Amino acid sequence: MPSVIADVLLVSPNSLIRPVCVEIDDAGKIGQVFEGHDPPPGSHVIFDGAGDTYLTAGFIDIHTHGANGFDLSDASLNAVETIAEAKLAEGVTTFLPTTWTATPGHTREMAVAAAAYRENQRFARTPFLHVEGPYLNPDQAGAQDVRYMRPPDLAEIEELNAICPVGLLSLAIERDGALELIGELRKRGIVTSAAHSAATYAEFVEARAAGLGHLTHYCNQMSGLHHREVGLVGGGLLDDNVMIELICDGIHLSPDMIRLAFKHRSIERLMLITDSMAASHLGDGTYPLHDGEIIVKDGAARIPAGNLAGSVVTFDEALRKAVKYTGLSLNEIVRTTGANQAKSLGLRDRGSIKQGLLADLTLLSPSLEVVAVYVGGEQRFSA
Repeated sequence: MPSVIADVLLVSPNSLIRPVCVEIDDAGKIGQVFEGHDPPPGSHVIFDGAGDTYLTAGFIDIHTHGANGFDLSDASLNAVETIAEAKLAEGVTTFLPTTWTATPGHTREMAVAAAAYRENQRFARTPFLHVEGPYLNPDQAGAQDVRYMRPPDLAEIEELNAICPVGLLSLAIERDGALELIGELRKRGIVTSAAHSAATYAEFVEARAAGLGHLTHYCNQMSGLHHREVGLVGGGLLDDNVMIELICDGIHLSPDMIRLAFKHRSIERLMLITDSMAASHLGDGTYPLHDGEIIVKDGAARIPAGNLAGSVVTFDEALRKAVKYTGLSLNEIVRTTGANQAKSLGLRDRGSIKQGLLADLTLLSPSLEVVAVYVGGEQRFSA
């Protein structure tokens, strides 16, 4: 007998929010979607939304370094498991563990830890590794460690990919060898993203022609918009097809900048991310960060020099702020929480609520707090 999530409000792009009951088959995939409040007679109801609980496709966070006291740079299975469990509480069913600029040996250790978790993905799923750095511009370092920044290296990415599949590489596109690497990775199905970069708009255009797909944490540590050189920020506004990561915490991007991005870019090209680090979920305080420390105060994480060091925003909080700042309807905004990420990374089995896709589902209260999360039809989080 198929399980049923009953009497929930379906939130899906290009569709009115409406009451439905969703069937989950024995393979952990979405079965039929029944209109109305009442499940089919004889159904095995595993969740009753009482008519006021939103149901969305599980959130996909493609850029997250850590959470709840652990970071991928800890390079341990326990660290990745802790992050994966914390992500469930945010409504995230798929995440990309994201590296930090480090030595080649340490970067390999991070890949090994992610690969170990992939052997038993008992919390959120992780199909790929996101490699952020080490091919960054030291002049746009932010909190990344300039000591370990180095030129693009295809052999290094191939080695990492052999350990744990790499789905996304963030790099400074103006570095020598970057265009060649972008082209080679495009052939291999690995998405590239401009990050920690001082590239000109002309260099952005060249990188796009080579296969660049994304802009990492838009506006942060990238060449800004100027009336005589529009840089990467201008590239994000001018290019109709580049995918844009947004940290909607009201700190990395002001509410006005978030409104500007949503107003002038197609919502099909925007992706919410957290860029979260170990202090996420822990509140204000001072915490270790690699071989240094960060100070979290009033929702902002900074190194002692004052640079922002990732974020402590949770994915569900980012969603709530995106809705608040833009005034857009929830069924429009949910494109940015999973559907766009899945499409960009070629994850055709998730990101939407359709028959035959994975039953990776997030249930939200009327105030958009996470109520429950299902991965493959199995409840893995309940508030």
